[in-house]
Amino acid sequence: MRDYFLVGGIKSAISTNSEDILAAARDSFRLVIEPQVSPALVLRLWVNSAAHTGPPWLQAYFRGLDHLVYAGFDTQNMLLLDLREHRIIGHFSPAMARAKEYLQRVVFPTAFGLMSESLGVSTLHCACVVRDGKGLLLAGESGAGKTTLSVALARNGFAFLSDDWTYFSQHDGQTLAWGLAAPVKLLPDAVEHFHELRNLEPAISLNGERAYEVDPEQVFGVQRSLCCKPRWLIFLERVGQAGHELVRMAPLEAAARLEFDLEDLPPELSHVRESQQQIIRALVKRECFLLRYGEPPQAVAQLLTQFCADREPL
Repeated sequence: MRDYFLVGGIKSAISTNSEDILAAARDSFRLVIEPQVSPALVLRLWVNSAAHTGPPWLQAYFRGLDHLVYAGFDTQNMLLLDLREHRIIGHFSPAMARAKEYLQRVVFPTAFGLMSESLGVSTLHCACVVRDGKGLLLAGESGAGKTTLSVALARNGFAFLSDDWTYFSQHDGQTLAWGLAAPVKLLPDAVEHFHELRNLEPAISLNGERAYEVDPEQVFGVQRSLCCKPRWLIFLERVGQAGHELVRMAPLEAAARLEFDLEDLPPELSHVRESQQQIIRALVKRECFLLRYGEPPQAVAQLLTQFCADREPL
């Protein structure tokens, strides 16, 4: 079985012997395209019926040698990436193939995230919501509220693109932001802000945290977007007192903050850094702001909704 998708702007083909994997791919990538004679990225994801490993699943671990990168999830679930030929081979157990949320939140983002730089797509740690085709990027340290605020904005009329990792491409001088249709992870205290979570139980996530991992379309009834033109970049900082302060940020400071948040990379992926910095230089040419806030996410979402409505279009 084979399907073709537009993943982060890259024409991709996925071959598999598993209906479960193909169904998860369709839900994650959404943008199905016509069959391509020479897709830019080819994934062959095979299920070994004799493999017996099952949940709980582990965090991925990586090894690299020249243009080859190995990503392991356990002893029987793994990916091998050829960064030069733009090919990915995956071997999975039947239980892993049925683990749709793990495929969507871990396996597919890992595969595309590791391969993306060699295809001209860069990955940055930020959330993104979309209004009239224009993207509002939300950056900040862990705990700044990117996921909670992105969900609140989506419930306030924005389309939801990403809450954790956003992919960026450049074509004909134009920078585009892309997302995958992965579940969102909300910490247990999010139930105070989103009544839709009250009948759900948080589970233990891969990093040991108790969290809700939910499909925002199904649980919150929001609209998804998979691509937009970034328009605004806002850095979030939580403060201990009520109120908010939204101030413009200079491009150099915005770039320094984004670069500080870049993850450490193994030597075999050192080429990734320059690509990320090039995207950062393009993003900080847009309007950049720092938002310090101590208000609930719904109040901040209303503030940012009005902020975007008041800005003149480019």
